[in-house]
Amino acid sequence: MTAWRRTAERHGPYVARAVAEFRSWPALAVSDTRRGPKFAVHGTEILRLSGADEVQVRLTAPAIDRLAPYLRECGQVQACPDRAWVAVQVDAEPDLDLLFALTSVAIKEHVA
Repeated sequence: MTAWRRTAERHGPYVARAVAEFRSWPALAVSDTRRGPKFAVHGTEILRLSGADEVQVRLTAPAIDRLAPYLRECGQVQACPDRAWVAVQVDAEPDLDLLFALTSVAIKEHVA
């Protein structure tokens, strides 16, 4: 009889780099789950890994509204069904900077 084990979802190299960086951010609480790490601020999840090269960021609806003109121009950012979240495609070096900037905004939105 063969036992099947659930394997952790594989993430691209840029998402893996982002996760390693986020683990060192003092404002983010990290919890490791079966589906991968989850990042929270004051108990509210603000980052989730949603694909090999995608990270969802909880910006809040007001922050998304403020940033909408810029986010619409960016092909790497897509709206999520929940208006408080955006999905960031992270498959190149500049995408990391974008993800880090949006995560900084998310932290400020949930700390204030």
